[in-house]
Amino acid sequence: MKVTSVLLDATGIQQYVFGSNDLKENLGASYLVENIFEGILKSSLDKLQIKNVGMDEWYKNPQSVNIGRPDIEMEIGYIGGGNALLLFKERSRAIAFMREWTKQLLIASPGLRTSVAIKDDFERDNYQNEIKLLHKKLKENKFMFQPQVILPRHGITAECSHTGFSAEQIYTEDNKHIPISSVAASKRIVKDKANEKLKEKFKDVIGDKYRFPELLDDLGQRKDESNYISVIHIDGNRIGERFNDCKNLIESRNLSHCVKNATESAMRELLKNITDKYEKYKENLNLEKNNLPIRPIIFGGDDVTFVADGRLGVYFTEIFIKKFIKQKVSDGKPLSACAGIAITKSKYPFYRGYELAEQLCREAKKKAGEEKGSSWLDFHIAQEGFSGTIQEIREKNYTVSEGNLCLRPYRVAGDKDNYRSLNSCIDGMKALKKTWPKSKLMELREMLTLGEISSKQFIQEMKFRGLELPDIKERSYFKDDVWSGRETPYFDMIELAKFYPDFLLDEAKT
Repeated sequence: MKVTSVLLDATGIQQYVFGSNDLKENLGASYLVENIFEGILKSSLDKLQIKNVGMDEWYKNPQSVNIGRPDIEMEIGYIGGGNALLLFKERSRAIAFMREWTKQLLIASPGLRTSVAIKDDFERDNYQNEIKLLHKKLKENKFMFQPQVILPRHGITAECSHTGFSAEQIYTEDNKHIPISSVAASKRIVKDKANEKLKEKFKDVIGDKYRFPELLDDLGQRKDESNYISVIHIDGNRIGERFNDCKNLIESRNLSHCVKNATESAMRELLKNITDKYEKYKENLNLEKNNLPIRPIIFGGDDVTFVADGRLGVYFTEIFIKKFIKQKVSDGKPLSACAGIAITKSKYPFYRGYELAEQLCREAKKKAGEEKGSSWLDFHIAQEGFSGTIQEIREKNYTVSEGNLCLRPYRVAGDKDNYRSLNSCIDGMKALKKTWPKSKLMELREMLTLGEISSKQFIQEMKFRGLELPDIKERSYFKDDVWSGRETPYFDMIELAKFYPDFLLDEAKT
């Protein structure tokens, strides 16, 4: 049976979600992105009275394909990974739906860009080839036309301080009347719905006792110069390729279902780790009102972004990845994932922090590409402001004539547990923190930046004082020749020491 297929896609999601330093707007934006394939999709179908089996049928009963039924005009193929595949019996109904859906988006989610591809005579029996053609068409459409989704700026209007667009609305909060754009207003209006939805999703873990913070300053960080947050971006490895390998619609549905469950299960177990030891977190962090030191922002498919106290980013990321890769999925292949962690001042532009986390994730994925089935993470600590790509930052600030000060990225899980593993880095950091005075660690950090001669002289002097560098797995010579192989592991350990709390060191291999 041939049908008309429609592929919906949201573009520029990251800029839309993270374009503000206001966490409330980030959360509202994330909710609106999810809603385009949920509430607005359903509303558009209802408005046109298009007969379908329901929004959740594809998810609840993936084996059941109903588009062939005489009483059904349309069926959801699947929703996942920022896409939605819809199947219509008639092209005219598909066109009417797209018009209604995009119209409702302009009203409910101004500023959010979408792309659409349509293909007639979609052959379900030739699914693998047909879906590739549909994705190819979607890619072409993205470059052909960029719709105007915000009101243009005019000289006679005030400027929204949140977005830089025209301030067409007055938003009232805490008895203050703020002129803001429709883009910012739409995000703020749904922030409470976003909170309720997230709370409901993980109610079995957090109950009514704990709450997700609504402000970046409420993640548990100290209110001084140490006020840092971690922006964490995690992405599954080669998930797109696995979807491309699906031979039929049912396989795509099953895989989408399993990947979503794997992500939610990993987050649920991370949250359980936090709630089980909440009193310990509360003793060592600046948590109030039973706030959790973490806040998920983007949470769909294999793509996850959350923020946490700056000192908890690496620890939380390791737990999440290790829980994620243990999950089973329908194609029988093991999962793996990579992550980028940008540790920045709380007041630093949030979108810039996210961009950096995304770049770090790509650096980690380069290592994963060299070692099949492995999971890696990369991190960067921005003590001050920063500019440029992560490659430019490291070339300028982390490279000396002897080699690279950074050994990152680190393997979180895979076939090998050697000097490139996160375990090795944490073990070395733990040894340094326990045996070296903080002042001497800072001196060692400075000597490493000065090169091999200065480093060796300082390390020899410390040996006479009874301070030795920790052994490194499979690289025992590092402690005597810190620049062996034009790389050194100790600079990473020293940098991370400030952003890895002592109370978590004994539990670092959860």
